[in-house]
Amino acid sequence: MIARAARALRAARAFVQDRRAVGAIEFAMTAPFLILLYLGGYQLMDAISAYRKTSMTVRTMADVTTQFTSMQAADVDNVMAAATSVMTPYAASNAVTRVSEIWINPGTQPKVKWSRSKGGQPLKNSDLNNLILFPNGVVPAALRVPDTYLVFAEISYSYTPIAGGKLIGPITFKDQLFMNPRRSNDIPCSDC
Repeated sequence: MIARAARALRAARAFVQDRRAVGAIEFAMTAPFLILLYLGGYQLMDAISAYRKTSMTVRTMADVTTQFTSMQAADVDNVMAAATSVMTPYAASNAVTRVSEIWINPGTQPKVKWSRSKGGQPLKNSDLNNLILFPNGVVPAALRVPDTYLVFAEISYSYTPIAGGKLIGPITFKDQLFMNPRRSNDIPCSDC
């Protein structure tokens, strides 16, 4: 019995002193965390890239629109379609875009002159003063210069994460931009 206990004690000491598999055990314990960290980092970078593409798309829509002196509905639709190609490799079908021209009347109240949307509703005058949707108003006070025109471009993009899309669900990125017409004071749209 004592001999058996001594053998068990020696075996226990040998087991505690044996360092051959420590690296494998440590790797097995840290591997799930490292894999999760890698996938999370990749997902974060992909989401940041999608947001940057969203910002570039709204900038492109506003920039191209302000270079016209007059437009037709087909021109505005072409601008929005071309701008959403900036979203590549992300699906442009997940984007809702809108381009509008807003006139700031002499009393500094904004009025929608025309608006076109792809995948959503055109901007209406009632939207400009909807304090529930836009608590500070659509047009900031600093841009309300009497008797001027602004091109207002907006995008809403529904981004679904590659890893964990079912768990996290879609994330909506929104951006908007105001620009003044470049080649004329006003950009009339004949059939918008």
